[in-house]
Amino acid sequence: MIEVFTGDAFLAREALLQEARLQGLAPRLLPPEPGLVAQEASGGLFGPSGALVDLREVAEGEWKPLREVLEKLPQDALVLLLDPRPTAARSKWYGEHAQKRDNPTPGPKELAQWVANRARLYELKLPAAIANFLGSLVGGKGSYENPAYGLEALDQELKKLTLLDPPLTLEKVQAVVALEPPLSGFDLVRAVTEGKGAVAFKQLQNQMERGEDPIRTLGALSWQYSKLARAWAYLQEKPLLGEGEAAGLLGMHPFAAKQTLALAKQAPGEAVAAALQILLEAEQQAKTGGDPRLALERAVSGLLALSAKR
Repeated sequence: MIEVFTGDAFLAREALLQEARLQGLAPRLLPPEPGLVAQEASGGLFGPSGALVDLREVAEGEWKPLREVLEKLPQDALVLLLDPRPTAARSKWYGEHAQKRDNPTPGPKELAQWVANRARLYELKLPAAIANFLGSLVGGKGSYENPAYGLEALDQELKKLTLLDPPLTLEKVQAVVALEPPLSGFDLVRAVTEGKGAVAFKQLQNQMERGEDPIRTLGALSWQYSKLARAWAYLQEKPLLGEGEAAGLLGMHPFAAKQTLALAKQAPGEAVAAALQILLEAEQQAKTGGDPRLALERAVSGLLALSAKR
């Protein structure tokens, strides 16, 4: 039997290792080498054993010979494949030859609960404010694709919290957590809307020094401003809109929704609309042959000019 574990890389690996323990297999991930996989999966005198195979970095040229080996294995051979993001061709093959076990990344509304549940494994009881804060650190666009910002990094931070003296407070957690959103989109938006040009460009410089892609940063800014625009519109209909309801409407964590609402209450509607237009033009310029970094810096300058007019 072949089982493939897809979805979030961290969750897929956790699920695969849990299944290996249930089946009595050693938690050892093998590289996608056909001969080694065939040897481990085919077993010996006491019948078939099993193999755990890591396909996270497999190239298509490596997949073909491995696929041929998998197709020739005995029916009772157990192979667990870790393939969080399979290609279309591998997905099709899995549909015909394997049992697929998908492990999707929690959505923005589910992350805080995931954090709380995960914390219980380490005997940590997290107040809602801390769970929301930690969940908000990995909810940014594209963050799950980078292990430095995804669930695995968050899990490491939870382990770190076990070393703190109880009770845990938000201030204590914020002081020790090293994880930061990969694009710092909200902090950049806040600096811009508050007219803090020096702070905004310092953040841009830090992001560029970390190797952030200017187009991704523009995308993060556009995403955050779109949330800001929606929050502004909701506030026109319901001035007393609370963070809990806003989180549901915006598809954000309550922690992030609270901050977005605070900015939306300060921002004039025409300024938000103009900001979206500036970002749209900047993304078009960056994606159609222009210098992405220059487009990003011009966008931030334009956004700061809007703030200065208020």
